[in-house]
Amino acid sequence: MASEPREITCPMCGFKNPESAARCRSCGARVEPLTGGYATDEAYERRHQQDHFEWRWAAIACGLYLVAQWIVLVPLQRVIPEFDPQGLPGLIISAGIWFLGSVVVGAISPGKTFLEPAVGAAIAVIPTIVYLEATTPAGFEPTTLAYTVTALFGVMLALFGAFLGEKLQRIARGGRDRQGRRHA
Repeated sequence: MASEPREITCPMCGFKNPESAARCRSCGARVEPLTGGYATDEAYERRHQQDHFEWRWAAIACGLYLVAQWIVLVPLQRVIPEFDPQGLPGLIISAGIWFLGSVVVGAISPGKTFLEPAVGAAIAVIPTIVYLEATTPAGFEPTTLAYTVTALFGVMLALFGAFLGEKLQRIARGGRDRQGRRHA
């Protein structure tokens, strides 16, 4: 079976040209085959951009958050009777847990994983709110809007925490800038 000839699409007019063409046969514009890599300056500018999304790290982040939240929200209030994380205070505590957990996930995950901890926090929001609504006494529960705004704030904190974790990971690996200087 013969392979199909490769073509280069002209960026100006859209004409399909043979791969060997230097100029478009329709309009005369220069055409070049696309390359897969980035120049040094482009790579430096993309240093904080995530290349792909891994559901595995989102699941790890969500599991970490839910375990840490369970420890703080359930057994800790039995050990410390004055600790009462119900309703909105429980969600604010959970947002702090998402921030710290995302710093950990960002620091230990390979590559750039900024979105995964935030997605993990967005998934953890649902069981957290269900639990807090079930355990908060009637008349003391916050509004749905308060839960939503606080949950979104917690997801945003998870994103910031992941970015901080990635910075810590780069420092630990001895990251260098584009002039070859080490980051301290």
